[in-house]
Amino acid sequence: MRTSLNLSSRPFRNHRLYWLAIFAVFSLSVWLGLWVSAETSRVRAKAGEVEASIRAQASEVKRYSEEQERLKAESEKIVLSEQDSIELASARQLIASRALSWNRLITDIERFVPKHAKVTAIQVFGASTSQGRVAAQVEIKALGQESGQLTEMMESLEKSDGLFEVRSFGQEATSETGEVPFTLRVTYAPARGEA
Repeated sequence: MRTSLNLSSRPFRNHRLYWLAIFAVFSLSVWLGLWVSAETSRVRAKAGEVEASIRAQASEVKRYSEEQERLKAESEKIVLSEQDSIELASARQLIASRALSWNRLITDIERFVPKHAKVTAIQVFGASTSQGRVAAQVEIKALGQESGQLTEMMESLEKSDGLFEVRSFGQEATSETGEVPFTLRVTYAPARGEA
């Protein structure tokens, strides 16, 4: 029997698996390197955005604090004595009362007076202006033919879309003439430009 021996100094070996493993490791390394590079770029871009946002907000905070300091300095400059405060309140009250149109007030009230009832007195207790709108506290005294006319007038005033708001009301005993006197306290707030 013959035995076959390979006596070469470098016997043949299959290196295909070896080179495939090296290629796989190399490919994985390249892919990981590209992924790390892309993630680094993305993180740097995000950090840049956050930094820009922080700078913008810091400048906004600085501007706001400067504005607050300026307003505080201005408010400290204006010091009114007690007499000046009283005069200022009186002036504001006068402006508000002059802004109230009596003709418009009477016309608006007449629209809501029930039939067979009559207004005997209208008294304005105070008028004020807020954001260009006039509001006045008004007392309306009226005489009705029957006691239900107070309720009828209150219901019609409540449906005035905010023109009148009933604050309080009162009804007195029937007079000798058979009429029923009643009183309404309302807030009159005409729309801008209507007073």
